Amino acid sequence: MVNRIDAFVVEHMSYLWDGGFQLVRSEVTDHNGGDGALVVEGGDLRIRIVQDRSQLLLDLQRRADGGDEWFPIDLVRRLYTGERERSAVLDDGYAALLGEVLPDLQRRFAADRWPQTRERLKILKRLRSTEMFG
Repeated sequence: MVNRIDAFVVEHMSYLWDGGFQLVRSEVTDHNGGDGALVVEGGDLRIRIVQDRSQLLLDLQRRADGGDEWFPIDLVRRLYTGERERSAVLDDGYAALLGEVLPDLQRRFAADRWPQTRERLKILKRLRSTEMFG
């Protein structure tokens, strides 16, 4: 439920509010026992936190692009560390990393750097798929 998402954000991601992010959407369904989503925006960056089957997931998107192109937090971590992640489930480690890199990430999602950032994320997405499925 969104209450679980809210609790996680309050406990691990309060930096979003300090960084000027604003809540733009919150939704709850009774599908799978109560899934939900929370979307916040700040600058050129949109962040979506989803509860799906009791797991929290976080995806990022460039606001101006919209649509269905979202990039999961494990790819964003790999963008910075170069290391393959075993899971995309949102945890306090991912939340801490996002807090550390958020100013730089906002610059990477800005219009002048977005083409390079997008291409790198797409490369990492293909690489992850190859590693997982061959």
